[in-house]
Amino acid sequence: MPPLPPDPAADPFAVVHAAAEERQTEVSYRYDNATRGDPDRLVIQRTLGGAAYFRDAAGAQSVPSGQAMLFTHREPTGYGFPPGATEPYRHRYLAFSPAGVRPLFERIRGDFGSVVRLPEESEVAALFDELFHGVQRRNLRDRFQESELLYRLLIALYREQVQGARERDPVEFGLHYLRSHFRSAINLKGVAVKCGITREHFIREFGARYREAPGALLRRLRLEHAHTMLAATELGVAEVARASGFASANTFGRAYRARFGRSPGERRAARG
Repeated sequence: MPPLPPDPAADPFAVVHAAAEERQTEVSYRYDNATRGDPDRLVIQRTLGGAAYFRDAAGAQSVPSGQAMLFTHREPTGYGFPPGATEPYRHRYLAFSPAGVRPLFERIRGDFGSVVRLPEESEVAALFDELFHGVQRRNLRDRFQESELLYRLLIALYREQVQGARERDPVEFGLHYLRSHFRSAINLKGVAVKCGITREHFIREFGARYREAPGALLRRLRLEHAHTMLAATELGVAEVARASGFASANTFGRAYRARFGRSPGERRAARG
């Protein structure tokens, strides 16, 4: 039986369908995304000068230079030129297919909102410009490079928001730091120093906000990672322990048994 043709909807390679720069000065410039008849698209719209407004269920907020709005077509949001504004709104946008990148795009919005930091002279700005000019000048090698740049752009956008959270909200920064560095030999005192607050304040505020102690989150992330590694790799138990952030195989073994009711070796044996 011949293989079935590939399903276009399952294509994992995102493609940029539009990349343009605009200058707007009239309040008539506004869009209601819910009524747009365009195909399903994800959009990053970066402010270069002036400001726009972005509106969602929580209300309207300004999107000045150094920030960007993230939205999708056919969602109940909108944006436009602010009434009473005197400076032109200059922006660049990238509209791209959701293939392969929607989960990361929505994770950024879920964790940080639809208006995000995109400052000049930053990694994310450099990637945005590289992709923007590559699409406009049609000098990208192929759609694989295009998809790669899009994914790198979104990763850099997420990283930029995490770094921004250090000053805006050190406890939130601590959450993202734990999620990103749990495989390293970190401890709560070191994380609190990274956040710029005391260990006691970090533990108290983190638990009150997220209903889980930061130490418990760190242990859970490490154990879940190790649990997957035992099933998916041939690494020894000691190597899995180190790769998951545990100080020793003994510490790992005790924590693993307490969580899963059996030893790491028994988990490995059950796999076969």
